[in-house]
Amino acid sequence: MDCVIYIRWSSSEQGKGSSLERQREDCRRHAADQGWTVLEEMVDDGISAFKGEHASTGSLGNFVRDVEIGRYPDGVVLLVEKLDRLSRQEPGRVFMWMMNLTEAGVTVATVDGSRRYSKGNFDMASIIEVVVKAQLSHEESQKKSQRLGAAWAAKRRRLNAGEKFVMTRRAPAWLDVVGTPPSFVPNAERAAIVRRIFEETVAGFGKHHIARNLNLENVPTFGRADAWHASYIQKILRNPAVLGELHLGRKARGSPRQVTGDVVMDYYPSVVDADLHNRAHVAMAERSRKFAGRGRRLVNLFSGLARCGTCGSKMTFRGKGRKQRADGRWVNEDYLICDGYQRGKGCDNGFHFNYGVWERGILDPIIHEAVQEDRSASQSEVRAAEIEVARLERNWIMAKERADSALRIAIETGRHEAQNVWTELAATSDQTGDALDEARERLLSIVHAPTPEEQRDRVRQLRKSLHDEDEATRFEARSKVRAAVHDLIDRMTFFGPAPLGVELEIANERLITIHYDDQAGDTDWSMSRLNSQTL
Repeated sequence: MDCVIYIRWSSSEQGKGSSLERQREDCRRHAADQGWTVLEEMVDDGISAFKGEHASTGSLGNFVRDVEIGRYPDGVVLLVEKLDRLSRQEPGRVFMWMMNLTEAGVTVATVDGSRRYSKGNFDMASIIEVVVKAQLSHEESQKKSQRLGAAWAAKRRRLNAGEKFVMTRRAPAWLDVVGTPPSFVPNAERAAIVRRIFEETVAGFGKHHIARNLNLENVPTFGRADAWHASYIQKILRNPAVLGELHLGRKARGSPRQVTGDVVMDYYPSVVDADLHNRAHVAMAERSRKFAGRGRRLVNLFSGLARCGTCGSKMTFRGKGRKQRADGRWVNEDYLICDGYQRGKGCDNGFHFNYGVWERGILDPIIHEAVQEDRSASQSEVRAAEIEVARLERNWIMAKERADSALRIAIETGRHEAQNVWTELAATSDQTGDALDEARERLLSIVHAPTPEEQRDRVRQLRKSLHDEDEATRFEARSKVRAAVHDLIDRMTFFGPAPLGVELEIANERLITIHYDDQAGDTDWSMSRLNSQTL
C-alpha cells in the first residue's frame, strides 16, 4: 500500500535538534514493517498545530487538497509519529477533520501504538481514543501557551518599568552573552564590521558593493553562510539593536513575530552611534529615491537630476565608448541628450552635451559648495554634539508616537486612566523636544567651518580621486560627489544650443549659471542669489 509520511514540529528551535531525524526514522521503520511503499515525506518546519495553521498553509494542507482532487484514487496511508502531529486543536475539530479525511479514502496511521483509523472502522473505542488524545494534546498546548505568554508579559512589564536584565540569551550576532547573571558584551571584531557597514553606506556604497568587498577580503560571516549577501547587509542596517534598542513583540508558537510597538532603550550595548545610524539611513533613502540600477563606474553623476530646459524631460546618458581623436588623444565620447528629443516627442533641444566637459563645469561650483558646507568631523566636540542631536531626535520621535497613541486611546475610551497616561507621555515628549532644541543650538554654536586653505586642499584631493586609476578609490570618490550633488541641488536644467549652458538651483538660495566659452573651449560659471545680483 502507498504511504505518505508527515513530520511536523512547532518551533524553529526544535528543528535544530533531533525532532526531524527521530520522527523520520520511526516512520520509515514502521512503514517498512507494515510493507508500505513511501511515496513522499512531508515536513512542516516551525508551524503550529495548536491554531491549525499547518492544515491550511503547510504541506499537510497541500496533501488534503491533493486528496480532494483525486491524486490518490486507490487510497493512501498518512503516517505520523503521534496523533498530535496532525492537530492540537479542539477535540471536536480534530475528530471531524479525521472523519472527512478518512471518508475521502485516507488511512491515518500512527507509529505510537501502531494505530490505524480508516473509513468504516471508526467504532466507539476509536472515537473515544481520538477525542481523548486530542483533548489532552489541546489542553497541554493551551496551558503551555498561557504559561509562556504570562512569563513573557511579566518580562515586558519589568523592562518597561526600567529594570535591566537579559530577557533571553538569544542576542544579535555582534553581541556575546557572558557571566552570571548574564549580560551582553560586544564582540569587538564583529562590532567593527557592523560599524564598517554603516560607514560605507554613508560613503555611498550599496549593499551589494559592501557584501562584495567583505567577501573579497575574506571577512568571516556572522552565521553559517559561506559568504556575505546583500540581504544580510540590509538586515543589519535595518536592525534597531545596533543602537541598543529592543523592540518588543509577541510570537505564538509557529507563528510570525508581531511587534507590539513597545521599545526598550539601552537594552543592548550600542555598537553604532545615533548620528552614524541616521546618516546611513538618509543615504539609503537617497539611493532608493534618486538612483536606479547598479554599476561600479558611476559614469553619470547627474542621473535622475538633469532636465531639459526646453521640454522638462530627463537628460539621458549615451556612452559611445573610447575614441581616438586626430591629435592622437583618447577620449570617452559620452553625452547627455534630451529624452524628449531622442524619442521624437516634439522637443527641438537636440544638442549633445559632452559629458566630460559638463561634468567638470558643473562640479567646479558644486564641489566648492559641498566642501564649504561640510563640517570638520575630526573635532571631538562637534562629533559628540552631532551624536547627541541624533540620539535626542530618535527619542523625541518615539516619545511623540507613544503620546499620540495614548491620545487616540483616551479619545476612543474616554477613560480618565488613559487621559492620565497621555498627560504623562505628552509631558515627556515636550521635555525631550526642549532638550533636542537645546542640543541643536549647542551644535550650531560650536560647528567649525574649514579654513579657505583646507577647502582648497580638500577640493583638489577630491577632484583628483574622481578619475583615480584605482577602481575602489574612484568609486568611493564618485559616490561621495554624487550624494553631495543630489543633496545640494534642487534643480539642474540644460539649455541649448543657443544659448548653451546649465542652470543650477542650490538649497533654494543660490543660482549657478554655467556657460560654454567657445574661444577657451571650456566652461565658466557665475553664482547669484535667487532673484538677486551676482555674487
